[in-house]
Amino acid sequence: MDHYAYAFTHLKRAPTRYGAAPHKPVLLLSLLELVGKGAVGGNRFAVNAELVGTFKENWELLVTTPHQADFTQPFYYLQSDKAGGEPFWFLIPHPGCQINAHIKSVQRLHEVLDYGCFSEELFVLLCQPENREYLQQLLLNTYLPHTEQAFRQHKAVGDGYLKQVDDYIEGAKNRLPYPPDY
Repeated sequence: MDHYAYAFTHLKRAPTRYGAAPHKPVLLLSLLELVGKGAVGGNRFAVNAELVGTFKENWELLVTTPHQADFTQPFYYLQSDKAGGEPFWFLIPHPGCQINAHIKSVQRLHEVLDYGCFSEELFVLLCQPENREYLQQLLLNTYLPHTEQAFRQHKAVGDGYLKQVDDYIEGAKNRLPYPPDY
C-alpha cells in the first residue's frame, strides 16, 4: 500500500497558468468513488455516463480554478504515473483499435476504448473500504485541501451534479404530456 500512497501523492501534473492541473486527482477520486459504490464490473472502468458524470460532479465540488473539466486528459495520461516503478493505470482498447495518443473527444474515446483498469494489486486493495478512504484522504489533503470539507458535505448529502441531472430528468418526465390514445 505504501508505494500506491506515494504514487497518489506524487502524481505528474502539468503546470498551467492557474497552477498544477487538478485533473488526475479528481479522476482518481472519481474512480475510487465508483469502486466504493460497486458501480464497476470488476476492475473495468468503461467510459460511460456514470464515470463522466461522477468526474464532472467531483470537478465542480473540488476545483475552484479556471481549469477546464476535461475528463479525457487524465484518463489517458494517468498511464504515465507509476507506483513502485510500475504503471498502475492501463487503457485496454477494443479489438482492432489502438490508443497511442490522448483522444480529446469522450465519444471517440468511448468508441476506441474497451475499458481502463488499475493494476490487479491496486484494485484488490481498493476493494477494501479502509484503503479507499485512506487514498481518498491522501488525494484530498495533497491536492485539494481547500475544498475538501465542502466536498465531503455535498457527498454526504448527495446534492451534487448527478443529483441535479436526476432531478432534471425526473422533472422532465413529470412535464411530458401523456401520449395520445390510438
